[in-house]
Amino acid sequence: MASKALKSPLVRHVTARGYAQAAPGVKKDLKVATAVAPNKVIAASLDNGSPLTRVTIAFKAGSRYEPQTELGLSHVLRSAAGLSTKNASGFITARKLGQMGASVSASGDREFIYYTLEATQEHALEALEQLNNMVSGQEFRPWELSDNTPRLKYDLAALPPQVRAVDLLHRAAYRRGLGNSLFVSPKRIGHVSSESLQHYAASTLLPTRCAVAVVGENMDKATLAAQALVLPNSAEAPTEATKYFGGELRKEMGGDLAHVALAVQGAPAGSSQALALAVAAKAFGHGPLVKWGSYNSPLAKAIGNIGPFAAAGFSVSYSDSGLFGVVLTVPKDEAKTAVSNAAKFLRGATLSADVIKAAKNQLKLQVLSEADDGASLAESLAAQCLYTGTAKSPLEIAASIDALSESDVSQAVSAAAKTKLSMGSAGNLAFVPYADEV
Repeated sequence: MASKALKSPLVRHVTARGYAQAAPGVKKDLKVATAVAPNKVIAASLDNGSPLTRVTIAFKAGSRYEPQTELGLSHVLRSAAGLSTKNASGFITARKLGQMGASVSASGDREFIYYTLEATQEHALEALEQLNNMVSGQEFRPWELSDNTPRLKYDLAALPPQVRAVDLLHRAAYRRGLGNSLFVSPKRIGHVSSESLQHYAASTLLPTRCAVAVVGENMDKATLAAQALVLPNSAEAPTEATKYFGGELRKEMGGDLAHVALAVQGAPAGSSQALALAVAAKAFGHGPLVKWGSYNSPLAKAIGNIGPFAAAGFSVSYSDSGLFGVVLTVPKDEAKTAVSNAAKFLRGATLSADVIKAAKNQLKLQVLSEADDGASLAESLAAQCLYTGTAKSPLEIAASIDALSESDVSQAVSAAAKTKLSMGSAGNLAFVPYADEV
């Protein structure tokens, strides 16, 4: 029997620090405009007719760029958003944003850090000035970083065990780079210095590593927002491509459940294979599609009727690699059977035409539904710009999904299944088999 614990697709876990939340806006069928500002910042805009303006400033400053001697810097950096800047204290910044009815949040993944502003159009320029100060004027005062320690501890304490398993999966698969954790180690909390943060920000928050996406305004406003950024012009350090190794990491945490993530090498972002694997992940299944309904996905059938469990397919893509696999939560006593069956299914999955057709519809629904949230749309546009130098609207992405054939999906799954298996697990692992045993 399957539960709905993993119904939401586990593609990317984002940690965020925010002040408030604005209402979603109204959308129109418009295309995305992109340009490169004179300061080399990529700008993108989508005027969807919303009365709200969303602005995302994204940098290539995710955990993959952390030096091995200073792991956890990106987590501390995004958690420090909203602290004092060169022009105002954190209290003044929060007060001004509150008076305008605006909100700013900071989030991140292994590739990027996002600073996202939401404001009414009449206050957009004034609020953008505060966002600019938060991005380019950070000071990282030691006493404020010390006061921020409880937030970091809370971030770690609130992590779902499935996220821990996926984090371990990345470490096992890539070791370094993309293998760096999204989260600072508990032993490092309180020991990340202001100087380390300043150096990391100065080397990653650069114009050539930046994209600005605006939803609800035209291209002129997006270019203006990009040009307003005051960022250092230091030379960009070369980024070493992350190599996929494959492997296994386990974290014994006790309890009655085992949380396991299994994956093979996927495809880089922006490629047709990445989109095909995203369809395949939907085809694997993400929980019951009807409330209180049965779970009859191919993945659930492969695992079998072993008792209450949750299982979902996932596909995550980065600039030079990706992971494609499944994540499952099972009772500890059933872990051996469930993990073995899930691994066999991942390596030899065959998806029927009807299943692939349904998966394409489900993925289109997800893409178009996420566009209802203007902030998520702005972050998506900024990430696309940094990945490929341009961006597609949700409707264009939906059209690309429609253009995929059954053979495209099947070939992508077959190619991924030939790569080495990686595994990350957390919880009660007494009966969880090792990767070389499945």
